[in-house]
Amino acid sequence: MARLKLALVFHKLFDFKVYKLDKVTLEDGVVIISIKRTRKTSDCPKCNRRSSNIEEKYGRILRDLNLGEKKCYIVFVEHKIKCSCGYRGVEKLEFADRYARQTKRFEEYVARLCQKMSVKDAADTAEIDWKTAKNIDKKYLGQLVIDLKEVTPTKIGVDEVSYQKGHKYLTVVRDLVMGRVVWVEKGRKKETLDLFFSELGKRKSKLIKVAVIDMWDPYIASIKENTNAEIIFDKFHIIKKVNEALDSIRRREFANADPEEKKEFKHKRFLILSRGERLSEENKEELGDLMAKNERLYQAYLLKEQVSGIFDEKDEAIGLERLERWFENVKDAGFKQFDSVVKTLKRYYYGVKNYFKHRLTNAASEGFNNKIGVIKRKAYGFRDLDYFMLKILQSCGWKTT
Repeated sequence: MARLKLALVFHKLFDFKVYKLDKVTLEDGVVIISIKRTRKTSDCPKCNRRSSNIEEKYGRILRDLNLGEKKCYIVFVEHKIKCSCGYRGVEKLEFADRYARQTKRFEEYVARLCQKMSVKDAADTAEIDWKTAKNIDKKYLGQLVIDLKEVTPTKIGVDEVSYQKGHKYLTVVRDLVMGRVVWVEKGRKKETLDLFFSELGKRKSKLIKVAVIDMWDPYIASIKENTNAEIIFDKFHIIKKVNEALDSIRRREFANADPEEKKEFKHKRFLILSRGERLSEENKEELGDLMAKNERLYQAYLLKEQVSGIFDEKDEAIGLERLERWFENVKDAGFKQFDSVVKTLKRYYYGVKNYFKHRLTNAASEGFNNKIGVIKRKAYGFRDLDYFMLKILQSCGWKTT
């Protein structure tokens, strides 16, 4: 009875449309599954009808899922057909794609491995070449990503991601309502983002109400041309510019300090650039001692802290009033580094004002960039940019389930 059940299990495992299990052999530690045809006709991959016009028959071998610790291969005879619909080529198979060297279920297994580990580790686990693993993963990623036709974003965030040294960037578009990446493309020019709106379509593009971006003129021009969206400048990008100004002052003060003061400055960058409210009591005390010894740095630090508080303000009118006062504080303090920040904010004031109106940000940016870093580490550096973009969409974007 047990033997009968085992035989039935094997037949079920290798019972495919048009084919059924013939015999199982073990050759040099490898399991060979021979399957035979159940009918003479073949299925056409173009029209899905049966064709009896067989032009050629030839043997084919496919890697399948392991049986225990043994590698497993399926061998069978495949037909090349000439269908009445005009198709001429290999028949349609239920268990394998045309010209593939593995079964579909083996490829799905490899694709799952690639989602959890590096391509190299996935290849080692599946006992295949890493290029084969990458090509399988790339093929399945292309099938999982949903087309822009499936989405209608009304609030978007546009960001850039560095994928290689030498100012090599990707433009990334997120649907802020769903919290998902919906589009990735090489470059960060106006034409790059224009391509997104072209693929999305004019009607859907006009439905976009707001767009959160950095102060990057090519993106601004594309959004203004293709949508009616109100542009919001991400507050985290603004705070980053303020931090850069403060860091520039910190470096200048360090350069002009005497040897004893330089000892105090060393390894304090984190304390100076972090928000005071997020520091531990010990760190706050350490920061206070440092600021007491350098009045100019303390003034610059207070200006930085004021900005963070301003963008936390819930009331739009009060927030904008506080921002105007901050502009005056910068003028009175006389820091050239902060003067350039004020000049930038005044130039792009409309987008800063819209932040207080809508209070939207690309807040997921930090977590998103962390995910990008993980993807890069898993791949040990991507030379195939299309594959890299697909991995971004798999990790952060739209997927079928």
